[in-house]
Amino acid sequence: MSKRLLSRASYAGSLLLLLSLVSFCLLHLMPGNFAEVLLMAQMDGHIPSAEALALFSAQNGFDRPLPVQYLTWLGNLFQGDLGRSLVTGDPVAKEILLRLESSLQLAVLGIALSLAISLPLAFAAARHPNGWIDRGGMTLAVIGMSIPNFWYALLLAILFSLILGWLPSSGHGTPAHLVLPVLVIGTSAAGITSRYTRSLLLDEKARPYMRTAAAKGVAPLTALLRHAWPNAFPGFLTLVGLQFARIFDGIIVVETLFAWPGIGRLLVESLMARDFPVIQACFLVIGVAYVLIHLGVDILIALLDPRGKEAV
Repeated sequence: MSKRLLSRASYAGSLLLLLSLVSFCLLHLMPGNFAEVLLMAQMDGHIPSAEALALFSAQNGFDRPLPVQYLTWLGNLFQGDLGRSLVTGDPVAKEILLRLESSLQLAVLGIALSLAISLPLAFAAARHPNGWIDRGGMTLAVIGMSIPNFWYALLLAILFSLILGWLPSSGHGTPAHLVLPVLVIGTSAAGITSRYTRSLLLDEKARPYMRTAAAKGVAPLTALLRHAWPNAFPGFLTLVGLQFARIFDGIIVVETLFAWPGIGRLLVESLMARDFPVIQACFLVIGVAYVLIHLGVDILIALLDPRGKEAV
């Protein structure tokens, strides 16, 4: 592997280590005694006795110095042990994996819908810049980028669930439950994807090699697909990675509004129930996903971009 890829991987590893430290410190920085707060959550808000608090701290290692607690927690983390839920008593890792699968389902389908909308629109707009398709499509893209997801989701729920009665407004279990959350995610992401892809294609369209292709009699759409698109693809891939990370980061609102059992809703439920080990794990998983997505995109671009291969 090249020095460039190793450098990016080491940078991502440093970010992950820093993220684990922030995730650990996040809850320990809350006002009051951390062990007392956890024990009170288990006792439905009742104040524990000094003896009960001392026993709880000793059993869970909260009487040790914070650096020792962090190293112990980090060692357990590398073994896949994220602790146990204060509410259910189940392993946090098991609950995270179940919810993560549901969130990935929404994110992947949302990105797929976004690409199905944005790519044809971007090519049509780049093929005929300032035409009616370009003006109309880009106007819709700006509107889609400007509407907040929570308001957009409520509008779709009112229209398709309350007024038309075509789709369920919440829950999961059938393909119909996927439609509204995927529609919100996909159409919201399609706005910025179509505008950015159009700009990439227009930039490539102005290059000398495109004029050479036109002089040789290559059809405009063929030139876009065969010549402009391969050169614009690394920039497009970067955008898709950013969009995927943004979707995964902002999926909390969509999952909460549509009662979708993903990691975003799990985080909200844990905050309401003061289930601190689950809260800590959710923050960590969302941050790790963000870092790994960006690392994966960087590696793909370094491998696919001819200009990047020169530095390999």
